[in-house]
Amino acid sequence: MTKTIPQAAAVVLSVLVSLATVAGVDGIAARQYAKADGLVMASYGQTHVAIQHVTIVGHRANA
Repeated sequence: MTKTIPQAAAVVLSVLVSLATVAGVDGIAARQYAKADGLVMASYGQTHVAIQHVTIVGHRANA
């Protein structure tokens, strides 16, 4: 797949950046969802902790 060391390093770096981006988005989504859920539940006088996670599904096209 890769023929040179710079190409391999680019692939590894791109995978790491992609994973870091997904982890960051997942953290932001979970925090925002828990905050919104807490605001809604507060109006009913209840406390509730909700967790939401981001799931990314990729499909490879067969060419």
